[in-house]
Amino acid sequence: MENHTFRSRLAELMQKSRKALRLYTSMGRITNNAHSELNEMQAQQWKEINADLLKRISTAMESPNSRALVADIFTLRDRFYTSWRAAEAEVHSKRRELISSAENGDFIKSAVLGRELVLLKAREQAAQAAHHELQEVLTRSRVAQPTIELSQDRVVPEVEEVPEKQFAKVIPLRAR
Repeated sequence: MENHTFRSRLAELMQKSRKALRLYTSMGRITNNAHSELNEMQAQQWKEINADLLKRISTAMESPNSRALVADIFTLRDRFYTSWRAAEAEVHSKRRELISSAENGDFIKSAVLGRELVLLKAREQAAQAAHHELQEVLTRSRVAQPTIELSQDRVVPEVEEVPEKQFAKVIPLRAR
């Protein structure tokens, strides 16, 4: 019975996602003001995240195995969490860059960074919302996170080491 409830909650989430896709598609068409381009950029980000969510849930629901379905949904939730946090970090970085360029009077760079921030913030919010919706389904369904099974047959790709950035030591000049 719990499996049926979990699947039905995922089906409800798919319906919400379809409704959101229709909303974002129509939103792009009706706005016609000074901010319409920026609104359209935001709606496009939300639309892409929702389409991705819908596609991945649909793919996961095709699995007859309930354990695989639960594992896929946990993986999907973690994927959106990673996307959300990466976009959030990039927003903070770009915001500092925007403030710096505005203070230096580089307004063209500020405008470009502002547009990038519109996209990043929309992506951050959409990924956060997708993560929240998946977490809500998992919490309400009371499913346990499956354990990760490692076998000798699986080949783990080697992680390429990134060399640390070396910083120069700054020696202050003496005042005369």
